Amino acid sequence: MAFIIQKFGGTSVASPQARERMLAKVEAARARGDRVAVVVSAMGRSGAPYATDTLLGLLDESHGMDASSSGLIRDLLASCGETISACLVASLLSARGTKAVPLSAYTAGISASGPFGDAQITDVDSRRIMAVIDSGAVPIIAGFQAVAPDGGIVTIGRGGSDTSAVAIGAWAKADYVDIYTDVPGVAAADPRVVPDAPFLPRLDYRSMYRLASNGARVLHDRSALLGERFGVRIRVRSTFDDGEGTLISAEPMPADSPVVLGIASNKTEHDAIVTVVCREGTGASAEPRATATALGMGARPAAGSDPDALAFSCRSDDAQALVKGLFKALENL
Repeated sequence: MAFIIQKFGGTSVASPQARERMLAKVEAARARGDRVAVVVSAMGRSGAPYATDTLLGLLDESHGMDASSSGLIRDLLASCGETISACLVASLLSARGTKAVPLSAYTAGISASGPFGDAQITDVDSRRIMAVIDSGAVPIIAGFQAVAPDGGIVTIGRGGSDTSAVAIGAWAKADYVDIYTDVPGVAAADPRVVPDAPFLPRLDYRSMYRLASNGARVLHDRSALLGERFGVRIRVRSTFDDGEGTLISAEPMPADSPVVLGIASNKTEHDAIVTVVCREGTGASAEPRATATALGMGARPAAGSDPDALAFSCRSDDAQALVKGLFKALENL
């Protein structure tokens, strides 16, 4: 029996079929005897009725919104997507015979400080969460939102529901935080771009942070830092299969691990940075081959602060081809 925080992202709550898989994950954990708390993101992506970008799209800055209040208004509106998800999931679980209680940042005791849109969690008073679990119910907690020192609602950055889940796991002393998404773990490259990219069975916190901060969006980078600070064991898993996923923990990577941890990219409207993230201390062995490949594809070396992350700049439209080319050139290192 374990105490597990299960976090489900927007794709896991976006459709009736996805929600069915999500509910089955919660019920299966309970059937094993695990104590479970659930953290949810807003439903779907931009264009879906309750997605964060859709909600924020309701605000038109040209309507003359006072700049001093716009952060408060935007954060309170943005937080509604997670609140809607928490209420829906709690209702669905309860209807299936598993009592569930939706919790906002207020009722879950999640505190943060910092600017609107990018606050950082400072504390989780987990007593209410644990009281719900002790009653035999499942707390369904709205991710992404927290309570500021003045009592207002703030949000903690895009991808922040991952951080919410890890923070709850840290302060509540969970055995695992399971981050459920639409891929079966952390891959050596985006599997939508490189279908044969292998999924990694495990990573240490630092390696996960380096991948995430360079554009691997399967886990928010702050989640890895928070996990490292508190020693929270994180598993990145798929809502749509029963695999073990990728375990992220304090245990260092084995010395015989591949040189290249992964290839990630950050794109803007016109440009992109594609980064080859190597195990610490091994970047020099990959640099000649990576640089030759990138230059041959019209990309340029880009500056970076990580000595073992090899960054290249290219047109945004060329980023996927560069990821594929680098993966093929480096896959045997």
